[in-house]
Amino acid sequence: MRSTLRSLMWGTAGLLAVAALVSAGQAMPDVDWLLARQSDLRAMQADSPWQFGCAMFMLMTLLCALALPGCSVVALGAGLFHGFALGTAIVVVGSTVGATLSFLASRYLWRDAVRRRWGDRLAGIEAGLARDGAYCLFSLRVAPIIPFGLLNPLMGLSAMPTWQFFSVSLLGMFAGSAVYVYAGTTLAAAQQWHDLFSPGLMAALAGVALLPWLTRAVWKRVVDVSAARRAQAFSPQRAARRIVR
Repeated sequence: MRSTLRSLMWGTAGLLAVAALVSAGQAMPDVDWLLARQSDLRAMQADSPWQFGCAMFMLMTLLCALALPGCSVVALGAGLFHGFALGTAIVVVGSTVGATLSFLASRYLWRDAVRRRWGDRLAGIEAGLARDGAYCLFSLRVAPIIPFGLLNPLMGLSAMPTWQFFSVSLLGMFAGSAVYVYAGTTLAAAQQWHDLFSPGLMAALAGVALLPWLTRAVWKRVVDVSAARRAQAFSPQRAARRIVR
């Protein structure tokens, strides 16, 4: 009881802190600010390139961990200042680390209390996640029906291993992050938002839109092949032959 109360107190304090940061985050820089300050930011990058890259990584991690606005602006900035390859690595890894921190915070603050209160009702959901959790998480990363800031703590309440959450999130957020970073690489020559929509970006957006259906087809094929192999491995005929031998 005392540990549950302590967890709830820490969780409430965390939510209050997040609410304060969200209020402050309404003044986050936008794309116009990024374009206006481009020369100043490039000067900072030239003076301290490693520190500049680490600061962008840490900012992306913090925004994702606390579900604050501004992640898209940071992703565009990563493409603008670091190029496609390094910018994509900063955004994908930073957002995955931030999501994992939110996942772990939910697991260690609220998971035990939620299981004690609604454990019997969550048994079916737990069984489904144990069977298809990786596919469900990947699909929700590619097609974010559940908001990013809500999905991470919800998955923290499940029994999904941390390594699986991290790896699946890393793969699932790669395509969408790469599109934002690619758009950022075209910011230098852009004057307005509509200048970003080049033919290459439109093709990338179309690929991201088709990715959920492609993922479903590939996953279904993998599941069918795995089921067929299990059935073949444990067939009654093979078992009978082994007994005879």
